[in-house]
Formats: sequence, structure tokens, C-alpha cells
Amino acid sequence: MSIKLFSLLFFIVFFTLQVNANNDNNNLFVNFGNDDDYTAVKQSRNFTGKVVLVTGSSSGIGEGIVKLFAVLGAKVVITGRNATEIDKVAKEVETLSPYKLKPLKVKADLTKTVELETLLNETIKAYGKLDVLVNNAGIGSMATIRDKDFMKNYDNIFNTDLRAVVLLNHLAYPYLEATNGTSIQISSIASLAPNNFGLDYAMAKHAMDMMTRVLALEMGPKVRVNTINPGAILTDGFRDSTVPIVVKLRELAKNNAPLKRLGTPLEIARGVVFLASTDAQFITGANLVIDGGLSYNYPGIITIFYNLENDDYKDILKSRNFTDKVVLVTGSSTGIGEGIVKLFAVLGAKVVITGRKEAEIRKVAQEVQQLSPYKLKPLEVVADLTKSDELLKLINKTVDTFGRLDVLVNNAGIYPNTSISDPKFMQTFDQVFNIDFRAVVQTIHMAVPYLEKTNGTIISISSIAGIHPSFPMLAYSSAKAAMDMMTQVLALELGPKGIRVNTINPGVTLVPNIDITDPYVKILLAKVVKITPLRRIGVPIDIAKGVVFLASSDASFITGANLVIDGGVAELTAITKKKLHLCVVNCAQCKTMYGQYFKGQQCAESCYKNTALLVSGELPVPDCNSPFTIFQYLQKIEDNNNDNGNNL
Repeated sequence: MSIKLFSLLFFIVFFTLQVNANNDNNNLFVNFGNDDDYTAVKQSRNFTGKVVLVTGSSSGIGEGIVKLFAVLGAKVVITGRNATEIDKVAKEVETLSPYKLKPLKVKADLTKTVELETLLNETIKAYGKLDVLVNNAGIGSMATIRDKDFMKNYDNIFNTDLRAVVLLNHLAYPYLEATNGTSIQISSIASLAPNNFGLDYAMAKHAMDMMTRVLALEMGPKVRVNTINPGAILTDGFRDSTVPIVVKLRELAKNNAPLKRLGTPLEIARGVVFLASTDAQFITGANLVIDGGLSYNYPGIITIFYNLENDDYKDILKSRNFTDKVVLVTGSSTGIGEGIVKLFAVLGAKVVITGRKEAEIRKVAQEVQQLSPYKLKPLEVVADLTKSDELLKLINKTVDTFGRLDVLVNNAGIYPNTSISDPKFMQTFDQVFNIDFRAVVQTIHMAVPYLEKTNGTIISISSIAGIHPSFPMLAYSSAKAAMDMMTQVLALELGPKGIRVNTINPGVTLVPNIDITDPYVKILLAKVVKITPLRRIGVPIDIAKGVVFLASSDASFITGANLVIDGGVAELTAITKKKLHLCVVNCAQCKTMYGQYFKGQQCAESCYKNTALLVSGELPVPDCNSPFTIFQYLQKIEDNNNDNGNNL
């Protein structure tokens, strides 16, 4: 039994596992993604027949969101407090709709329960269903705890920005459940970057972020729940404001954002559409930050206003056309990297396939060429990324062949298990950091001059192991955490050069590597499905869709972000730690940590504290020298826990 399989049992929420899926023998998991699944992405943002309700949609960000959904064919509901503004937006939305659909108009005060109920009832009465709920309505504040009227402001903010959102989710849930719909909240970077004003606003938005994560667990496989955290956004009201504090904050935000500009409602709308589309079908409980990197360089948050032309919304129909774009994906001869190059090929890009095995590269290259609408032959490069000369060869061949580089995806990596007490720990540590981190840094270092010329983008594939500590993956978790911080720092440095830098943190992801016909693998993967809110395991195309989004103009105001694609499993980390009736130890008497034998009671005494609740002595202690595998022992533990009503 391999180390990878054993690791999955303990760390199902902490890292990306690569396993083989056999569709004939596996009904727990979605298809890996055949050619039709990749080409279907072209239609993933067709919202024809979908019903979208956006609160606060008579102006600002909400107006931008309903306009974009209208362009993409949806039936939309426009709501606000001002009937004149609602009528104005409704006329523009009808013009933008490819079917010239007349939107539903509902005037409502969302702080009044009866009007919230009317809003939802009118939506269902008009359209018969609800597919997408976007909670956008909100008010801002610059209050401090010392203000005389602070509690009055507090009540107003919490009733509008939080309570109304919670109530509308409560009322809408039965309808969203019926359509396998999605709920998206518009939060703020004020919830992420504390400042010395706007206490009530920041608290409400932070509560909204936590609400999203809890609802992702509760609503599970039926409804996805996510949040967008905008930064300084240009809408249509305060752009020309001469109020001194607004003028000051506007300049501070612009000067401190790595991308050296402020965002627009359309850029928030693009993020909303991504999260509402099938491109994000394995994303729940996530916070998508769209702020131009501002939250890493400036703790304040303001909303500035700006007018957009309707043609700006129509341009999104071409936002994922990568024709003539050059995309280099490391580790693209198999697994997640293979999925990424295939999707870019479908969308017209010129791609570079690289790995260590020529035969695997050639196989993927043939499939990629068939997927390309132009039948483009990809560049094939065999390279060991830990060797500087081979890295340089990879970059040079890419530029020599295609003349440019637009997108760099750092995907190659390894994830062996290691403990600080392992005699060979430093050998493993060096190996992991050389491949998973140093090679990434050096690749970026070599590629930046070319990416600067194209206003390109860098996307690194990290892991939820970089967000949540996981034992015994000290080297891997540390390397991925370093990668996440690298992304944030590079976003600050490279933003002014026009280069966006982002990270994707996958969860458990199935790729061809290990045979799942193995009975132990089936058992372990079934456990993963059981604790994943979306009740399935990720596949490469789930990650590829996120990469394409971040590489596209839809993400033109996103830099320094971590996009978690894990089916919501990261939200269960604390719960899982408490429920794992398992013990991960380096048992000297058993001479090994993995795959052989386990002397339960004595090993349990030195068990890693964060994961151990177990081995109470009620079960028979196996003899390390007997043919009693650790898997059998752990299965006995699981059976015993289930008999006592304790489920993993």
C-alpha cells in the first residue's frame, strides 16, 4: 500500500491527492473530464433561462451585475428603494438582453421583513424559480466607537448589511435548493484589512464572510455559497466628489493599489458571473477578493463612482478568447496541469507542455492539438525544473517558438510526507522546497521580462495545505504557505508593471495516478465525499476553470488573491480535527510511520495532539510483528466509532 493512500486517510482536508478514477467502477465521483467537458466550458456562461435576483441593483455595483447577467441571457430582477432609478436601469437592461427580456422591477426596503418577502414572492410569481441570489445591497459607514450616535449607526448598518442578507438567504433557500442554485454575497476588503474608522461596517462585513462559510457547510451539495470582497470601486455617484476625505481616500486607494487604478462595477460583476457559472461548480465557502491588490498595501476601503458604457458589458462575451495568447504550464504532462493546458487549447491559446517524461508529454500534446479549434501543435519541452539550465531552456524555447509569453502557470510539484523527527527529514525538505517553491520562484524570475511586455499574468497552484497546517506534511505545507505569501508580495511588486499574480488552492483532486479499484482507496475516498459539502471530489477541469478565469480579462482587477477550489472541505478543518479518531505518530517500536504495522496503545501516548482523540484501549492492540496492517486496525477503529454513533 502506497504512502499516498495512507496519507489520504489522515489528511483528506489538507492537500491535493492524485488518484486514478475508473468511471465504470466509481459512482461516487464526477467524470474526470473528457473532450466534451472541456469544450462545454465555452457555454458555461450562458445563463439563458436562469433567474437572477440582485439586491441593490438600481445603481452602482448591483447595476453592473444585473447588466452583465442580462447580456448573458438571464432573466433578472432589479430592486432598490428609488423607483426612478429602477426604471432607468430596467430600460438599459432590456436593451442589453440578447432576447430583449423585460426585467422584473420591485421597489423594496430590505430592512423590512414584509418587503423582503414581497420581493421574493414577486420573483417566484413572475419566473417560477430562482437560480442565483446576489446579496449586494448595503450602506457604508465611517463611524468610530467614540461617536455619539455610534449605536444608531450600528443598528442601521447591521440591519441593512447583515440581517437583511441572512433573512433573504433564509427565505430563498427552498427555491435555491430546488434549482441547485447559488448564493453570492458582496462583502468588502474592510472585513479583511482593519482600519481605524468604519467599525460597524467592518464588523458587519466580517460577519457576512463567516456566514458564507457556515452556510457553505449547511447548504452542502444543493446550494453553493460564496462571497466577493471588493476594494475601491468606481460606480456612478461620487467620482467628482469634492468632499476632502473622499478626495484623499480616492487618491490613497489609487496610489496604493498595485495595479495603480481603481476598479469598476463590471469587474465585480465578472467575478459574480464566474462564481454563478458552472466554471465554479466546485467552489463553495470562498472569498474572492477583487481589489487590484489594495488590501495588501492599504487598510482603508472606499467606494468611488464611475460611468461605464453598455458596450463594456458586451465585451465580456469575448473575454475568454485566448487566440494568439501563449500559455506555459509547468507539470502539464499529467494531472491538473494536463487539464489546464487542455482547457486553454480549447479556448484558442498556444500552449507549452512540459514534464519529465517524453512519452507522457507526447500523449497529451496529441490530445491538445485535437482540442484546439485551430488544430495548433503545442510546444513540447522535457525539463527538470530543479535544474536552472533546463528552466532557462524551457523559457527560451517558449519565447523562441512563439515570440512572447502571456500566461505562466506554476503547477509542477510533489508532496511526500515528512516529520521533523524523521532521520531523512532534511533530505525530503530540500527536495520539496526545490521543486515546489524554489523552481517556482526561479521560473517567475526568468519569465518576468517577457510577461511585462504582454501585461501578462502569473498563476501558481498551491494547496489548502498552505492555508491549514497538516501533519506530517511539514515540508509541503511550509512550501505552499511560502508560495501563497510570494503571490501577495509579487502582486505588490509586479502590479505597477502590469503583471497580475494570483494563487489557486485546490483541495482533494482526482487525477490519473493510482487505481481506485483498490478497496482501501474506495473506502478512503468515500470518506472524503462524505465530509465535502458539495459531496464530490474535485477533478482537474475544476481547477482549470479557475485558472482560466484568473488569466482572463474577467479577473483584470484581481491580483494577490488566493482562490480556494475544494468543494468547501477547507471549512471543515476544525471539525474534522475533532472527529478524526485516528492517531498519526512516528512509532519507534513499529520502526515506521507508514504502511506497515502499528502498536496502538503505546503509539497513542505520543500521538500528535491536534489530531488525536483516539485509541482508548477498548480495541485490541495489534502486534507490530503480526500480519495486521495499520489499515485493518484503523478500519476496526472506524467500525467501533460507527457502532457508538461517532461518524467521521
